Amino acid sequence: MRIADYSVTKAVLERHGFTFKKSFGQNFLTDTNILQKIVDTAEIDKNVNVIEIGPGIGALTEFLTENAAEVMAFEIDERLVPIWKILCVIMIMLK
Repeated sequence: MRIADYSVTKAVLERHGFTFKKSFGQNFLTDTNILQKIVDTAEIDKNVNVIEIGPGIGALTEFLTENAAEVMAFEIDERLVPIWKILCVIMIMLK
């Protein structure tokens, strides 16, 4: 199960009462094949550090952390902070 799985994304957003903000142009990827293609095309491996702008709930971040040396993500939507607190703990535990 991945964050990008549609059912997981939907459940996370519903649990936190999250609604999309048009001004941020928010779209969350729920296709793991596309996420893997992004990582592959960018040639991200354990020798690469990544800065991710606008990680949303972390669908791409999950793939990046599995492949990159280090990932630093910057999110401006403060409503995602509670989700990120949980996500960071999970990613640290899995690393």
